[in-house]
Amino acid sequence: MRILTTFMITALVVASGCGDDDETSLSATTTADDDGMAMEESAEGDHETFAFGEPADAADADRTIEVNMFDDFRYEPPSIDVAVDETVTFRIANSGEIVHEFVIGDEGLQERHEEEMEEMEGDTMMADEPNGVAVEPGGTKSLTFRFAQQGQLQYACHQPGHYDAGMFAPLTVD
Repeated sequence: MRILTTFMITALVVASGCGDDDETSLSATTTADDDGMAMEESAEGDHETFAFGEPADAADADRTIEVNMFDDFRYEPPSIDVAVDETVTFRIANSGEIVHEFVIGDEGLQERHEEEMEEMEGDTMMADEPNGVAVEPGGTKSLTFRFAQQGQLQYACHQPGHYDAGMFAPLTVD
C-alpha cells in the first residue's frame, strides 16, 4: 500500500451583495501530494484544477485536436504540443473494439492513477473526470482543457494492461 503525504487547505470565501442581506459562499479544497501535484475541487465537486491546468468550456477553445485510440495500444497523433494559456478541445475517438481512456497528467499523476486502477481489482471502467474520459468502442467524446504552465505531460490509458503496454504519449506545453 502506498502512502501519500497530503495536506488539505479549506478556504471559505463569503461575499455579500451591495446593500442587501443575501450572502453567497464558496468553499474550495486544495490538495497536494508528495510529488507537489496540486489539485483543487470546489464544494460542489464539479471543478478541479491541477498545477498544469484546468478543465474549460468548449466555447473558449482556441483549437480542436482530433485524437484516435487503437487496440494496439497507441494514439494518433503520437504526440501533442500546446501553448501555455492555450485552451484545447480534444475530440477523442475510440477506433478499437475495447474501451480506452484519454487521461491528461504529468508522469507522477499517471503512475498514481495506474496504481489506483490496479487496486480496483477488475472494476476498472473510469468515470469521466476533469482531466480524462473513457470512450466505448466506436465512440467519441470531447474534453476541453486550459494549460496553465510549461512542462511535459502525458495522455494515457489506464484500462487493465494498457499503460504497461505503452499506451501513453507525450503532451508538451511550451
